[in-house]
Amino acid sequence: MPLTDVLVTHLQLSKNAFSPKWSTREGVSFSHVSPAVPELNRFFYAAVGGRWFWLERRPWRLAQWAEYLGDAQKIETWILSVSGVPAGYVELDRKAPDLVEVAYLGLLQAFIGDGLGAHLLSSACKRAFELGAEAVVLNTCTLDHPKARANYEARGF
Repeated sequence: MPLTDVLVTHLQLSKNAFSPKWSTREGVSFSHVSPAVPELNRFFYAAVGGRWFWLERRPWRLAQWAEYLGDAQKIETWILSVSGVPAGYVELDRKAPDLVEVAYLGLLQAFIGDGLGAHLLSSACKRAFELGAEAVVLNTCTLDHPKARANYEARGF
């Protein structure tokens, strides 16, 4: 890939601006991964993020994943499945008692384009507010899926 400028955008969602969108597809579920499974996060990070140039954690060893996921009160991983097949994931990071960051969120390629991204994001934000967040934050950039920012903004970010 040739060198290119990357624009990072920081977005924030408040409870009163939240506009969820749920999939009507049968068999969609959102499940908490507990206890943490470092191999699972490493898999999703590579499988989802490889296409979007997620690079920071690629060199991480399994011990680094385990350390990062070690505090279940701070980091939560959730899996979106369709008829029992894992389709995507989200990592929620409690930055403060009233602030949760959507650290990573994405779908496997086979599940992009069916509206599941809106469902995944809505589920993640709903969970963040259940954790006591007054605001949910996330970052997106020009390397992300072309419809990512529109999805975030449609949910109220």
